Amino acid sequence: MIEDIASLMESVLKSAESRCDEVEFYCESAVGLSIEIERWNVKNVKKMSSCGVGVRVAEAKRTGFSYTTQISRRSLERCVEEALKRARSSEEDADFSGFPTASSYKTPVGTYDRDIVEMCDDVNENTIAEAIERCEEMLDGVRAYKNCRPTDGGFSAAYDTIFVMNSHGVCVSDTGTFASAGITVVSRDDVRGEEVSGSEGEARRALRDMNFRWIGEEASRTASESLGGEKAETRETSVILSPRAVQSILAYTTIPHLSAENVQRNRSPYRGKTGEQVASEITTIIDDGTAPGRLNTRKMDGEGVHSQRTVVVEKGILKSFLYDSYTASKDGVESTGNAVRGYDHTPVIGATNLCIESNTIATKDELLRDVRDGIFV
Repeated sequence: MIEDIASLMESVLKSAESRCDEVEFYCESAVGLSIEIERWNVKNVKKMSSCGVGVRVAEAKRTGFSYTTQISRRSLERCVEEALKRARSSEEDADFSGFPTASSYKTPVGTYDRDIVEMCDDVNENTIAEAIERCEEMLDGVRAYKNCRPTDGGFSAAYDTIFVMNSHGVCVSDTGTFASAGITVVSRDDVRGEEVSGSEGEARRALRDMNFRWIGEEASRTASESLGGEKAETRETSVILSPRAVQSILAYTTIPHLSAENVQRNRSPYRGKTGEQVASEITTIIDDGTAPGRLNTRKMDGEGVHSQRTVVVEKGILKSFLYDSYTASKDGVESTGNAVRGYDHTPVIGATNLCIESNTIATKDELLRDVRDGIFV
């Protein structure tokens, strides 16, 4: 299917080039299977599929965008016309220097699982039974905690193909697979009459890497350990951050502040601090869109720029921001391959696989032993 769409996009792109300076097509096609958990019951098995194409055009430093989910020559031509109308009615952007040019690409490692593709393509009694079995494994994890019961959850598997094509010779596609599962449970203390919820989830590129029982157990453990909570006094103390807490901090503060767009708009505290120390010297942060088997590893970003490994902070020193082609052009640097998008919107800057490197590794129990008085988040 994607080959037919690519051929169609190429044909429409060639005809559109005579009417504007530049054209870009971004296609995303996905097929998936999902199953829901309601209390102790597994239900609502669904097969999903979607496909859409986004079109960007540029004319005299003006850009326009449109998209469609109707895949036909006429629909793509209408998209081009609509994007052209919007470009011609927009203001000139002196900072726009064009869409990216073609580059060489490396095939990502560990991002494709044939088992997921077969499960999604051929939904039958066997594949449904396999999906139900995965959910039952999560429920078995909950059963290990007698004071816990599930409220809701689910499992999904999918694969998608992304295709980027533009007037500068970019013509690249990437197919990847995904599996995810999660569950929410409630733990009850009958003596206190107290109920506390807990949840856990996991996402991987391959089914074989998922630990479904652990998801149920971890959600139940979190809920059980949260019973009997008390107010903490205000004080200065040691804090140990769990991986989930660190992930939240990175997602809502660090990553937005590392976006070149936010830096250029003076919405980041890191503006003007490249080469300066912004963190502890033990901190090294890397954004790696090429990391084997990671969720956001791709051959390319949403504009067709090859994926890269970018050292953002090295031993506490700010080395780089995250760029798409537009912000990179404004700063006179190369894009770091961090344009993120769907077919229904234009690219924005986002992290791929942001990692904190460390020469020292310790388990949760080891950290707790080292901290006599503190808070674990």
